[in-house]
Amino acid sequence: MTLPLRKHLLAIVTASALALPLATPAFAHCDAMDGPVITEAQLALDSGDITPLLKWVPAADEPSLMSAFDKTLEVRALGDTAQELADRQFFATLVKIHRAYEGAPFTGIKPAGEIDPAVQLADRALEEGEIDAFLARIVEKFEQNARSAFETTLAAKLHAGENPELGREYVDHYVHYVHYLEDVHNVIVGNTAHAH
Repeated sequence: MTLPLRKHLLAIVTASALALPLATPAFAHCDAMDGPVITEAQLALDSGDITPLLKWVPAADEPSLMSAFDKTLEVRALGDTAQELADRQFFATLVKIHRAYEGAPFTGIKPAGEIDPAVQLADRALEEGEIDAFLARIVEKFEQNARSAFETTLAAKLHAGENPELGREYVDHYVHYVHYLEDVHNVIVGNTAHAH
């Protein structure tokens, strides 16, 4: 791939990566036990300082969260089982408020280990203060997928007129190829209404 084409593709994929979290709220990770919200909540409970958590909720909900935090600290002192139950209840309260602030429903706390790898890499880029490796991986994966779909579709097109079965095979590849590129394009330009 030529350098100008790679730079152009990097710009496209970067814009796509930035738009994806806005386009797909269902894939949030704030409700996962190893997500950033609950990870910070665990640290806050251990330190007894709620201050770092307040950024995850609107100002209007601070008093109710602070009340829940104080009650959780009291119950934690009753023993390990009480601590576990109190912590889980606090996590649910925090995430429920946070999700409502995002305009998303609360569907419960998710177990650790189920965060999408792309989200993990995005978080790691923030932790490391460097996004180049993440973008390079996205560009490489997009290029592989697009080329593979294109080449498969082009090869099928050459035989599409020979019989109906080969024609249908071509159409299947064509639909996948076009919709894949359409979806990427729609995310880039912010038009997700027609995404497949």
